[in-house]
Amino acid sequence: MVRRRREFNKDSRINDNKRESFKFPLDIDNSSLSNDDQDVRTPSDQPSVYNKRDSKEEKYQLTRPSVKRPTRHTILKARDIPSAIYGSKRKQPERDSKEVYGEKFKNYNSIIVSQIVKERKEKEQRQRDIKKKENQRRAQLAAEEKRRKARIQNGEISDKKTGAKKKEKERLSVLGSKEEVLRKKQLQNQSKRLGPSMSQPGISILGDYQETDYQEADKLLINRINEAFDTLGVEGKVIGYVSNGIIGRYEVKLNRSFRVANVPHLNQALKKNLGLDHLRIMSPLIGTSNIGLEVPLSEVNPITFRTLFESSSLKLRKNDFKFVLGKTVDDKIFSYELSKAGHILVYGNQTLYDTQPVDMILLSLLMNHSPHDLRISVIAEDDSYDDYLDVPHLFGHKVSPSSEHALLDVLTELNNRNVQFRRAHVRNIQSYNNRVKFESEKATMVVVIDDLQGILTNENPEVPRALIQILRQGKPLGIHVIANYKNTDQNIRYELLQLMQTKISFYDEDSDVVNSSNELTEGNDTLVVIPTSNKPNRVSIGQVSKLVRQSVFDHIKHNNR
Repeated sequence: MVRRRREFNKDSRINDNKRESFKFPLDIDNSSLSNDDQDVRTPSDQPSVYNKRDSKEEKYQLTRPSVKRPTRHTILKARDIPSAIYGSKRKQPERDSKEVYGEKFKNYNSIIVSQIVKERKEKEQRQRDIKKKENQRRAQLAAEEKRRKARIQNGEISDKKTGAKKKEKERLSVLGSKEEVLRKKQLQNQSKRLGPSMSQPGISILGDYQETDYQEADKLLINRINEAFDTLGVEGKVIGYVSNGIIGRYEVKLNRSFRVANVPHLNQALKKNLGLDHLRIMSPLIGTSNIGLEVPLSEVNPITFRTLFESSSLKLRKNDFKFVLGKTVDDKIFSYELSKAGHILVYGNQTLYDTQPVDMILLSLLMNHSPHDLRISVIAEDDSYDDYLDVPHLFGHKVSPSSEHALLDVLTELNNRNVQFRRAHVRNIQSYNNRVKFESEKATMVVVIDDLQGILTNENPEVPRALIQILRQGKPLGIHVIANYKNTDQNIRYELLQLMQTKISFYDEDSDVVNSSNELTEGNDTLVVIPTSNKPNRVSIGQVSKLVRQSVFDHIKHNNR
């Protein structure tokens, strides 16, 4: 193939140069001018000097075809690519909030949720029906009133009514049929209500108050304490006194250079100098840098249950599962919530006060809670808690700790609640009761074990295992254990001790459960450790007489249906 040589075409170049790049504005014909322009520029009778040239033939077509045939490479419409920051600029159509909320639970299958939705729809339908009836009733009343006014204007009837009928008419015109619905609902609530207001015993049956003549300090003892500090060469002076009727505390201000590590030596020296067998030093007092000398009173004023009940928040009669134990040394009521306390261990009970801590807890709960909210299970060998067997709050029957089936009923209830809570997708009793009906709510259960040693030494190994399972899983499920451990000769295991969140220790020579419990006096003097604080609180347990306890039980039995 011969390659063609490129040559310059001179004729083509000359022809291109002869072309005009643009038209001169005056190279047009007179026909395109208006009449005014013709008069000014050229007379109409004279021939035109400028002639319009013929249009040139263009080599290429200037206009494109209106329709272009699409090919497989043609992009008909570019897709919207949302921005990483601003998203898509396309306006989303507005949707109903109920529709959006319903899509979240479109594929959610739950018996409780479906029941709640069904009840909600039925409630909305009932409200719509009531509203419709009210509108119809009001329309009828308005029509009757209009007809009556027309008859009065015509003179057919007179406008004389009695006061009672007129008042009844006005009341119906305002409420309509809603009044009848409200009355029926009120009667239904009164017939179904099982709340604590129907079974709450009165405060007047709780006996007497505590005597109030215990706030005066012993001046002779104050002088002896000041002389003892001078004798020991320690700079200190008594500046305050407070008491709860059983224990008195003398506040002593020491020199700033006194070391806290010397407090045990100071305690022993003061005991010898003052001749006091039971002396406990509280160092330091909360909110100050002073120390407190706690001394038992020679004349004791017992702390009654009525004083504790009326001086605490229990008198508000709330459904908060609070209980009272007694008073601290600074004359303050010691109360706590059962949901926070978890499982309670009562260690080293004295013979005369073996049931007092448990009685204070149970009576505090029975005063403010109905059988629908509270259940009590008793596991005891003797007859100390037989009075609780007749109340409607009892769960199951009394069982001996040495029995092979001591904790079988409680363990069955624990497993049933575990399954029901898991199906309801909840983890604690508060969430479960908020989701179900009033009739399906779970009651808080208190399991009283009179002698924990009998459970631990049971011949059936399943009983101690059941106890461990209840202690581990019971608190969120609403099952609380109050265990009484009397035998201090055998130490309690550390693993079991850690499962007890709240510990109440009486006098213990070895201080196995609570530190410094060997400094307590024998009696209702205790040290209490709660889950929210590692520092023990010295609490004097309150007392309740058998007459008061029986009065509370009789009131509960006769006023619960």
